[in-house]
Amino acid sequence: MKKIIASFLILIFFSFLPAEAKKTKTFTQLELREIQTRIFDIADKDIVFKAAINTLQDNGFIIQNIEDEVGYIRAKKEFKGHEVDKKRVTIYSTLLAYQIACLALTYGMTIGYVADPLRRLGNELADKTVIIDSNINIEPYGNDSTKVRFTIVKKVLENADGYSYVKSSPRKIVRIKEPAIYTEFFNQLSKNIFYEKI
Repeated sequence: MKKIIASFLILIFFSFLPAEAKKTKTFTQLELREIQTRIFDIADKDIVFKAAINTLQDNGFIIQNIEDEVGYIRAKKEFKGHEVDKKRVTIYSTLLAYQIACLALTYGMTIGYVADPLRRLGNELADKTVIIDSNINIEPYGNDSTKVRFTIVKKVLENADGYSYVKSSPRKIVRIKEPAIYTEFFNQLSKNIFYEKI
């Protein structure tokens, strides 16, 4: 019986181990700044400012703060996302397997101990609230251009008892570094600048 339980625990543990980690390209601070910055051939900062607001709103962002004198916009987008921490899932699965093994060995006397890892595992696998915070800085560049820097930060909130807002402290904060996301934003911004000039 002990061999069966030990085999079961080992199987559960290794089934949840994360696969080979993705190799993500690391950027220097200068390279990241180049990805996040574009220069537009337009001298009127107000047109770029309005176009940036429209681009954010087109992408589902809610404007939080605008400082038009210094050229600063802060906006956020909020949604439910499936964000799973594989290490936590492995820990809670192992704990659940251990409690089930104890349950079998004690003929059901430890049934109350199974609820906690089961609840934790359920919360870990449930959708969590994800907040995308963005900042845009707009400033004149030379005599006839405007420089725009766009930064994004992704925050995954804690999920307490299935409700993200019960414990709304961020569990994970990640600076978004994918060049494709910034390229797409600046392409949309360029189109909105064109519409604003008409």
